[in-house]
Amino acid sequence: MTKISESIDKFLQKICEVFLWANFVLIFVIVFQVIARYVFNWTSTAVEELQWHLYSVAMLTGIAYGITADSHVRADILFNKFSEKWKNIIEILTVSIFIIPFFSFVFYHSLSFVERSYAVSEASGSPGGLPLRWLIKGVIPFACVLIILAAISKLMKTIGKMRAKDVS
Repeated sequence: MTKISESIDKFLQKICEVFLWANFVLIFVIVFQVIARYVFNWTSTAVEELQWHLYSVAMLTGIAYGITADSHVRADILFNKFSEKWKNIIEILTVSIFIIPFFSFVFYHSLSFVERSYAVSEASGSPGGLPLRWLIKGVIPFACVLIILAAISKLMKTIGKMRAKDVS
C-alpha cells in the first residue's frame, strides 16, 4: 500500500509544483499592478482578474500539495498530545468522513458548473475583463481530483502505519 501511496504522492507533487509557480507569477502581477496604479495612474480589470485566477490556481492545487507533504493545518496543540494510535485513528476519520466526501461532492457539482460556462463561452462580466471564464472554473474539478487522490494516499499511508506495527 505504501508503494502505491508514494507513487501517488510523487505524481501529485510534480503536478502541484508546476501549479505552485502561479504564486511567483502572482507576485509579479501584483507588483506590476501596484506600480501601474500608483506611478502611472493606470488600472486594468484584466490584471485584477488575473490576480484572482492565479491565486485560485495556487490555492486549490496547494491543498493537494499540503496533504501529500503533510504540511496541512491541524489543531496541533491538541493533536500532539494524542498517542500515535489516536493520531492515526483521527487521521483516518477526518480523511474518510470529511475530506473525501466533501471534495467528491464539490467535484460532482462543479462539472455542470464548468460545462455551462463552457457552453456559453462565459467571459468576465466586467468591461476589459478576461475571456474564457470556464478555464478558471475548470480548475475546480481538476483540483478536487488532486485533493481526493492526495487524501486516498494519506489514508493508505495511515492504514499502512497502523498495520505495520501495533501502535499504542
